Amino acid sequence: MKELLIKVPESEFKALLDRDKVVAAIKEHLHPWTDLVNDITNYGTNLIPRCFESSDRKLKDVMLLAVLLRQVVAMIDGVDILLSNGAVHAANLQMRALFEASVYIDWILLGDSEKKAIYYYVHNLRRKRLWAMRTQLGTQQSKDFAAMLNNMGLPISNEVRDSAKARIKEIDRILSQPTLAVFNADFEQRRKGKAFDPAWYVPLGERSLGTMSKKVEKAALYLFLYGGASEVMHTSSYEHHVKFGSGEATFEPIRSVEGFRNVFYFTLNVAIPTFRRILREYRPGELEAFARKYVEKWQKEFMNFPKIEVRQETSRI
Repeated sequence: MKELLIKVPESEFKALLDRDKVVAAIKEHLHPWTDLVNDITNYGTNLIPRCFESSDRKLKDVMLLAVLLRQVVAMIDGVDILLSNGAVHAANLQMRALFEASVYIDWILLGDSEKKAIYYYVHNLRRKRLWAMRTQLGTQQSKDFAAMLNNMGLPISNEVRDSAKARIKEIDRILSQPTLAVFNADFEQRRKGKAFDPAWYVPLGERSLGTMSKKVEKAALYLFLYGGASEVMHTSSYEHHVKFGSGEATFEPIRSVEGFRNVFYFTLNVAIPTFRRILREYRPGELEAFARKYVEKWQKEFMNFPKIEVRQETSRI
C-alpha cells in the first residue's frame, strides 16, 4: 500500500494564498506595529502572576485573572501571530473574543464581583455536566447525541462513559457545597425544562453582551468592533471574500494587509484599558509606571499608524 501514498505536498494557488509575499511585506513595512502587539502580549503575561500574587486568591480573583485576563492575553497573542503572518481577516475572530473577555472583566469589577464570579463558575460547571450527561445511557441528554455520534461512526465507548460518570459525580459534589448550591438552584429554576441554561449573566440582570457593554461604557466598541468581527465569525458578509463587477467575480486573497490598521487599532484600544483596569484593582501603585510605559514605549507607534495602499493580484472567474 505504501506506493499508493501521495507524498508530494499540495502547492497553494498563489492568487488566493501567497504566504511568502504577504509575510515579506509585513516584515518590511509593518514590523514596528507587530512588534508593539508582541510587546503588549509580553506585558500581559507578566501582569497575570503579579496581580494574582497581590490578590486575596478568592474565586473572583481566579476567574478574573486566571481565566478572563488570561483569555485577553491569549487573544492578543493570537492577533500578534495572525497579523505577523498576514492573516488579517482571521485575526478578527481573536479580536472579537478579546473584546468579550474585556467586557466581562469590566462588568464583574463594577460591583458584586464575588457573586458574579460564582455565577460564571457555576454556569461553567453546569455546562460541563450537561456534556458529560450526554454520554450516559438512559438519560434524556444522551438520546440524540448518541445517535449523532453513531451516524458519524464514533460510538461512545464504555471508557468514555465511565470517565464522564466520574466527572458528573465530582461536579455534583462541588455544586452541592453551601456557597454554590443556591446559585446552582437558581440556574435550575430559570431553566424550567429548557434544553439549556440562560447565559451566566442573565440571573444578574443583563440580557446580552450588548447591554453589558453599555454598562461599562463600551457601546461604541461593541457597535464597531464586535459587530464587524461578528460578520467574520458568522460569514454574514460576502464582501470579505468576493467582489462583483460587470460580468465578473473577483476573489479576495486569503492573506492580505487589508484591514490591518483596524485590527491593530481596536486590539490595542481594548488591551491597554483592560490592563489599566486590572492594575487599578490589584496593583494601583503601578498605574503611574504603566502610564509612563505607554508614553515611552507604545504611544508613538499606536498613534502614528501609516497609511496603507494595498496593491494585490486577484483571481477572477
